Amino acid sequence: MMSLDGEIVGPGDPAYEEVRRTFVHRGRPALIVRCRSAADVAAALDHARTHGLAVAVRGGGHHAAGFGTNDGGLVVDLSGLDAVELLDRDRRLVRIGGGATWGPVSKALAGYGLALSSGDTADVGVGGLLLGGGIGWLVRRYGLAVDAVVAAEVVTADGSIVRASATERPDLFWALRGGGGNFGVVTAFELVAQPVTDVVFGAVQHAAADAGAVLRQWSRHAADAPEELTTAVNLLPGGGPVTVQACHAGGDLAAARSALRPLLGQHRSCPTTCGPSRTRRSWPTCPDCRRASGSCCAARSCGGSRRSWSTSSSPRRRRRP
Repeated sequence: MMSLDGEIVGPGDPAYEEVRRTFVHRGRPALIVRCRSAADVAAALDHARTHGLAVAVRGGGHHAAGFGTNDGGLVVDLSGLDAVELLDRDRRLVRIGGGATWGPVSKALAGYGLALSSGDTADVGVGGLLLGGGIGWLVRRYGLAVDAVVAAEVVTADGSIVRASATERPDLFWALRGGGGNFGVVTAFELVAQPVTDVVFGAVQHAAADAGAVLRQWSRHAADAPEELTTAVNLLPGGGPVTVQACHAGGDLAAARSALRPLLGQHRSCPTTCGPSRTRRSWPTCPDCRRASGSCCAARSCGGSRRSWSTSSSPRRRRRP
């Protein structure tokens, strides 16, 4: 059996039913290895190779297709590798564990006056988002999340623990930055964060019948919107309301109002519309937002008001830590 700093959970163990869950899928792996170090990951891969077990790697467990689990194989659970470290304040260089999720990461970085263009949901895994590119609420100002990555600690299929960067194994580094989890298990990332101390976030819901008009107005506005403004439109099946979300990077409320104003035209009011607010994070993280992949479904959960968000609305001020 493996020698680990972490633990092994299998069918019949008290924690198995809880540990095997992911955001959508509930596989029944033969073993779940809850890793605490890169050496644990290497040991898990060696065990899987020796015993012919299929491997799934789980970071945040948020993959919609269930790639973070399997049936009858081995799951490499990275959730214990969730540390956030400031390596160099002047360079804004941070190190984030491959099993971290964006909510805690955002809180930790806020303490240094920093942020990353991260996922729109607090429990999305850092590793999955970064390896796939990563569209976040600061993307138009600072690029994809993966653009901030300068190095990675990787466990390759043969169990080697290596460092990949522009100067160390550059081909592997190139492949990791958008190639998904196909080239190794990333146990830590080094990234250059951005000096973002405040953002202004808001969401407004429109009646489903207005979807066409909303999309036309949104696409026209997005073409010429300032880089500080990132917006998204959520369309759900079944004729539900159309939600427009917007995040303005920086604490200049006047600039935020100017950028947002074209999106706040006439619409049919829905009872759960959120008002704009200044937030402590780079994306909304109220409980309903987490459950609905970023859609703000209950205004009172994230500081909005139960009224339509119109051009007369005043953003609420909240300081980041």
